[in-house]
Amino acid sequence: MSESERELLVRPVETSVDEDVFFSFKSWLYRDDPASVKPLRSMERGKLDESENAFFDHATSQAWICTKGGQCVGRIVAIEDELHNQHHRDDVGFFGFFECVDDSNVAQLLLETARQWLVERGKTSMRGPVSPSMKGEFGVVVEGNENRPSVMMTHSFKYYDDLLRACGFEVAKSFYAFEIDSDDNAHEEKYAKLAEFESRVQKRFPDLEITHVTKANFEENVRAVNFLANEVRSDGWGFVPMTQREVATMVRNLKSVVRYDMFYVAYFKGKLVGFMVTIPDINWALQKTVFKNDFLRKLELLFWLRFIPRGRVIALGVDSAFRNKGIAMLLINRLVNTRRAYKEWEFSWVLEDNVKSLRAIQRSVNLSRCRTIRMYEKSI
Repeated sequence: MSESERELLVRPVETSVDEDVFFSFKSWLYRDDPASVKPLRSMERGKLDESENAFFDHATSQAWICTKGGQCVGRIVAIEDELHNQHHRDDVGFFGFFECVDDSNVAQLLLETARQWLVERGKTSMRGPVSPSMKGEFGVVVEGNENRPSVMMTHSFKYYDDLLRACGFEVAKSFYAFEIDSDDNAHEEKYAKLAEFESRVQKRFPDLEITHVTKANFEENVRAVNFLANEVRSDGWGFVPMTQREVATMVRNLKSVVRYDMFYVAYFKGKLVGFMVTIPDINWALQKTVFKNDFLRKLELLFWLRFIPRGRVIALGVDSAFRNKGIAMLLINRLVNTRRAYKEWEFSWVLEDNVKSLRAIQRSVNLSRCRTIRMYEKSI
């Protein structure tokens, strides 16, 4: 064992001092990265707060930090999600909040520590990174690292891919983010055809109503969308249904950022059959803040939120009984009709298995891939 390896020490996060080191490490590691977005401290800590984050109603975790000569050089969290294992009938364990200097020895020690914790709990494979699940930030960015991540999207160094592969992990799935070209002059003909298409669909389905939510019916629609999304995505890779408390948390979080006029729902004879949700890219505003204190940064956010130029389409789904009936394209037409609400748009994320389903959308709006994200797994 080399001298550098002997200096490495991994210890569990148990004290408030350990927590401070764990949560401050990411800001230190990305200090010279112009694309990184420093989150609010309360947001980061809340992700691992078992009393605050409803995810931990069905999951447990353990965090560690790795130090070298007293300096933190890496961190990791091992995660056991009972609901995932019940839904997929497997024994997958997870690792997340993985941040590491470009040193394979550090990565190996962190991942081996997390592996042992998962093996002790009967897990047979190890997947990640997730922070703390795929309902939030996940994966390693291997293309598009130079771009600021959109809200709720991850950001990482490209060398994480090399570190994980060196530790025996293989790519389990790839996910993509797309930018939407909003150049009106280049696409007016496409937009006109889309409007004509909507007219034909509406004639075939006169009982179909597409509208945006309101403040009064927001929570009701979020719950309806979650119910439909659970049906639409039930067999999806890595999908885990949301619990009632998780839905309540989502309602609370979305209320603070959502634009009701960008949250569209499609109803047929009173039944929800489709939805599309766009939220402002809060990361743009977060990156504008300069204070260190959360309270002062929140005041800054209130100012910058009014000027956000970028939106992210975070959800688009259609009832299986209404697939191939044009509902998705009608929802996309609402996006086209409101495209001037933002100067820039991102459509994310899209599982690699579903890229073919984007072809119809791409015939109406131009999508260009701007980011590739990978999830990794290995048998343990």
